[in-house]
Amino acid sequence: MGGGGDRVNERELTERLRAFFPSHADVTVPIGDDAAVVRHRGGAIAMCCDPVVGGVHFDGEAPLRLVGRKAVNRNLSDLAAMGAKAQWLLCSLVAPPRLGAAALMEVLRGVRDAARAAAAVVVGGDVAVARAPLSVTVSAFGRAPASPLRRDGLAVGDALHVTGPLGGAMEGHHLRFRPALREGAWLAGQPAVQAAIDVSDGLALDLATALQASGDLGAILEPSAIPIRAAAHRLAGGDRAAGIRRALHDGEDHCLLFGVRRGATLGRGGPLTARARASIGRVIPTPGIYLARGDRLEEVPIRGFQHEVDA
Repeated sequence: MGGGGDRVNERELTERLRAFFPSHADVTVPIGDDAAVVRHRGGAIAMCCDPVVGGVHFDGEAPLRLVGRKAVNRNLSDLAAMGAKAQWLLCSLVAPPRLGAAALMEVLRGVRDAARAAAAVVVGGDVAVARAPLSVTVSAFGRAPASPLRRDGLAVGDALHVTGPLGGAMEGHHLRFRPALREGAWLAGQPAVQAAIDVSDGLALDLATALQASGDLGAILEPSAIPIRAAAHRLAGGDRAAGIRRALHDGEDHCLLFGVRRGATLGRGGPLTARARASIGRVIPTPGIYLARGDRLEEVPIRGFQHEVDA
């Protein structure tokens, strides 16, 4: 690492890691999706691991109980994107020396709250002290469906949907979101749905990730159909175009983006809202993401939140 000023973003680094680490015959979904899936005793397990770090995923004003809750729910959103049922959790904390035992327990109460809400069980972890920001890392394990949802499963003509509103998440939603576990499990049982991704880094960037993984496809989005969170409207001063930009790029939404095969329909019932059943766009063969503006297309910049390291 170091030196030349070039940067490597997390998606590029992930591609390097796919080649760096050997895989195994029991790995059915390898490095690069929201979670890995491995065969185990006639079934399959989905597993993922994400941290939340002070100064990156929350600020010093965030209630510590909500920090613990976010650390769990961030991982459960990844399981949801695979259609998996959450079961087991590991939790490791790196705490600054002056955090204190009472504050540490408040973080862990949030971890317990989120685990209980998902009917998952915390079975272990570790605690360390370092002169560093508070960091909470959760590993989540869950029962994967027979055909896990994957981010590389989009096809030309798929209708695109999201399970929740977008934009303005840093106004509080980023700490209080509910992982779409019920929605993901239901979608995994729908023959018309072959692809999903957790919208964590922004709709535009996460959609671009899924489109690239699915064979360098593209998408046309209908601006009027994109659900915008009330906080995004407020931050945009009521300007619809600015609100759409926030919905496309803000991130931390933690809802699911999924595709429905052309000409197919979703089953009746289930946990989806009427808004989630309404398409926001469609997949096209030409790379790029575009907003439909009457008889013209406006290209969407592919940006959102990405970690970067020196090349």
